[in-house]
Amino acid sequence: MRGYIIRRLLLIIPTLFLLGTILFLMLQFIPGDVASTLLASEENAASPEAIAELREELGLSDPLYAQYVRWLAKMVQGDLGYSVYFNQSVWEAIKPKIDVTVTLAILGVLVAIVISIPAGIFSALFRGSAFDQVVRAVSAVGMAVPAFWLGIIILLVLARYVGWAPPAQHVDLWEDPVKSLQRFMFPALILGFRSAAVISRMIRSMMLEVLSEDYVRTAWSKGLLPRVVIVRHALRNALLPVVTMLGMLFASLIDGAVVLETVFNLPGIGLHLIESVRGRDAVMVLGMVLLIGVFMMIWILLIDLSYKVLDPRVTYE
Repeated sequence: MRGYIIRRLLLIIPTLFLLGTILFLMLQFIPGDVASTLLASEENAASPEAIAELREELGLSDPLYAQYVRWLAKMVQGDLGYSVYFNQSVWEAIKPKIDVTVTLAILGVLVAIVISIPAGIFSALFRGSAFDQVVRAVSAVGMAVPAFWLGIIILLVLARYVGWAPPAQHVDLWEDPVKSLQRFMFPALILGFRSAAVISRMIRSMMLEVLSEDYVRTAWSKGLLPRVVIVRHALRNALLPVVTMLGMLFASLIDGAVVLETVFNLPGIGLHLIESVRGRDAVMVLGMVLLIGVFMMIWILLIDLSYKVLDPRVTYE
């Protein structure tokens, strides 16, 4: 297993190189740059001469290959660069926002697990019942409704009909857990609900397949307790494809967090990424996307390693 982990970690390097190169080239096609954005807010400063002078000072007028080599040299040294738009290094700008996005994603995963596992199990056990029909209908709605639309509708309903809205100012979870959870509650519920819609259908499908296997029927015939048969024999074997899907869904959770942080004004990586794109801050966008890429690749590695826990027959050699 150690050799497998080392190979997967080494694979991160060429993957990040390819991701950064593609994104670097894509950002060149965005109209404008950080120089024009910085001068647009100053009166009589956005003249072509002033923009050209600032672009020369920032190195944006250099040939594309020179800019790429300069950026790549910093990446090799572990330097994400300096953002002139935010007037601070990329890492210092991102660091205080990581916990917001990670907290939102983790809460979304917890909500999805709490909802999807019981719903999927009972939907499979009582196939064709009214409960099964409701679960399938709700899951279809959850997969169809966009996260940003649901977030806007919830905010409108809370403000207009309930007379309450989440706290406007962000509070760290360790400083005031109650206010912090009030701020995270609805975005986490939206993320969890959309993920639970997919996971519950997968669990239902896999449980129906596993429950028809011979070893499960043998467990029933031995007179084992229902919870033992369902949890130890059926659910454990049905979770392998679900865990694989969790790896892919976590990427969608990060995407959803980017949108919902904007809707609910959460000061996380998503909202900061949107501001960076608006400011045409290519250095910040590149640094943030690469950090998200590293996080996602490590998460997928942990998902792959969890197969061994669920099924001892899995080998990494």
